[in-house]
Amino acid sequence: MNQQMLLEYSADLGIQLTSLKLIQENKYCLIYEAEFLDNKCIIKKYRGEDPALIKIEAQALGFYHQLSQENEDLIDSGAPSLVEEKNLLCIGFVEGEAFSDFLYRARKDEELRSKANNYMQILGRLIRTIYEKTQQPEQETAPLIYEYFAYTSKRLEEISVLGTIFFKGYRDTAKRIADKFRNAKITPSFVHGDFVFKNIHVRDGKVGLIDFANAIYLSHPLNDIYNMVMALGNMFLPESFKSELINSFKKGMGPVQFPEIAHEFYYEYQRQRWLMLKLSYFEPKEMIQGFIGLATFAKPSGNKVKFL
Repeated sequence: MNQQMLLEYSADLGIQLTSLKLIQENKYCLIYEAEFLDNKCIIKKYRGEDPALIKIEAQALGFYHQLSQENEDLIDSGAPSLVEEKNLLCIGFVEGEAFSDFLYRARKDEELRSKANNYMQILGRLIRTIYEKTQQPEQETAPLIYEYFAYTSKRLEEISVLGTIFFKGYRDTAKRIADKFRNAKITPSFVHGDFVFKNIHVRDGKVGLIDFANAIYLSHPLNDIYNMVMALGNMFLPESFKSELINSFKKGMGPVQFPEIAHEFYYEYQRQRWLMLKLSYFEPKEMIQGFIGLATFAKPSGNKVKFL
């Protein structure tokens, strides 16, 4: 532990930190687990290339904190502390087990499977609540959504050999779907942006969300939903269990209908994103997962996508 950094961060945040441990690093920030008194927290030190990113994450965490105050099924991460001039963000520690780990433990345990389905119902209700609270009918979907969709389709087409065999014409297809989606004027809303099971903690019948670094204020719940669908498809769980989990999520969301083009757009958006991450870096384990997904849960939509 760097004692000077510990003292510096303590002074900047106005709390007496007793420990500071680097747990992750990416191109945007350094992520630390810290302790003060009898509490834990997560501290993010952004590198400063884009100061808007830390403010977006802080605002998203503040919104989640507010939701948690209103919903006894959620684990609260507390009010975030942002020191903008220092690019520092302090986040309350969300206790519990990663939902991905819990699901693997639940594979052959009926009691745990029942709890997992209850957690999925909570998540369904949460996504419905977020959508209802954050709809912005007067706004348009964030441009970065279209930009990233175009990027993933281009990357897939350009993969050596595989692009020609599996992904020929993807850029044209992505453009057609994106144009149709844009013309439909779909009402956007807030999304978590990385809604996968490792970013969901579960404990004592409650769920807690972590890592809002990819939050988007002008997207759509189907963005998070199909992200979750791809993540679940990639897990080695019994198909019957996966079906139970999806049905429980749907039950939690309740009766809601989204336009067909919204389903098609966000399914393809998340499917192509997932395939790009698995197949474009030529890592053997990732490529095997990518080929399995391409043959099963990550097939092209064919205009027949319907989650809800």
